[in-house]
Amino acid sequence: MNGIVISGSPHVHAEQDVRSIMWGVVISLIPALLVSVYYFGIPALTLTVMAVASCVVFEYLIQRFLLRQEPTVSDGSAVITGILLAFNVPSSLPWWQMVIGSLVAIGIAKLAFGGLGKNPFNPALVGRVFLLISFPVDMTTWPQAQPLALIPDALTGPTALGVLKEGLMRGEAMQEIMRKVPSYQDLFVGGIGGSLGEISALALLLGGFYMLARRIIT
Repeated sequence: MNGIVISGSPHVHAEQDVRSIMWGVVISLIPALLVSVYYFGIPALTLTVMAVASCVVFEYLIQRFLLRQEPTVSDGSAVITGILLAFNVPSSLPWWQMVIGSLVAIGIAKLAFGGLGKNPFNPALVGRVFLLISFPVDMTTWPQAQPLALIPDALTGPTALGVLKEGLMRGEAMQEIMRKVPSYQDLFVGGIGGSLGEISALALLLGGFYMLARRIIT
């Protein structure tokens, strides 16, 4: 009788390997990145590059010198963590806070539990929660979206949900509140305040369609 083989995740039941899947996900996130740069300018790109670079560096150093393992940064998972972490913060977040969030995401949320496929929580979201608790003001300051502004002015405003919450707390009529909410077109295409990766539903859908076409998701 053949023995039962038990192995840790990730379990891939397809021709694709982990590396091709991860880099496919990276490609799917490009539309959302381009939209964030279009509306928030160079700070959005700088913050994303900083997040990706710090996640990759921390994963390599921790695996190489603390865990004494063969580094796995080439599989693309650390790159995805960096992009997703950047997508969960405002474009005005100081770069050094992003580096701290990357360390928490990689060092605590991912590698402390055994690495890819073994972490019970999404590393990027753990990093976001840590940043929100540690730096609540910076994490809830939303620069206004300004198309084709390479270096946007320091103008801030509420998100769409922020407008609803503020109006309800003031006891305003729903009709009055809805007049202040961005149009459906802005909510779908972009042009609203928020975290880098959430402002354009269209960009996220394009990434989703790409992953469906590549059979990364079903």
